[in-house]
Amino acid sequence: MITSNQLYDLGLTAAQSFNEYDLGSQALEAGFGVEHKATKGDLLRDVTIAEREGLDLSTFSGEDSRFKFPDFNTNIVVRIYREPTPHTKLAKLAEAVAAKEAELKLAKLKLKHTTEQLIAKGECDEITARIVLAFARLSK
Repeated sequence: MITSNQLYDLGLTAAQSFNEYDLGSQALEAGFGVEHKATKGDLLRDVTIAEREGLDLSTFSGEDSRFKFPDFNTNIVVRIYREPTPHTKLAKLAEAVAAKEAELKLAKLKLKHTTEQLIAKGECDEITARIVLAFARLSK
């Protein structure tokens, strides 16, 4: 059986590991993150402009992508998400979907409320569905 002291020791090890990781990440971000974010933003801006201007971006995707840089072991993936132009048939369907989503939201609220009532009355029990760990810095 796992003891409280064993969990504490594992927690201490995980906290030390998190601290080292977080400090390293902060140092990495300070040293390289700013430039990376800036150059990524510049590239995204210019790819967007090029697409609007009609440049064929297919040369930057697929097996022969011009954005494959073996020297840096890097492949920049360009994902273009498209949406249809406005159309009355689509607008009607979108309204129907919105109504169904609102109906679903109400059904979920009713389920939550009924669950809480049954638990409060002792007619239903709760079991552990999952356990999640979150690491955060302590306030100073």
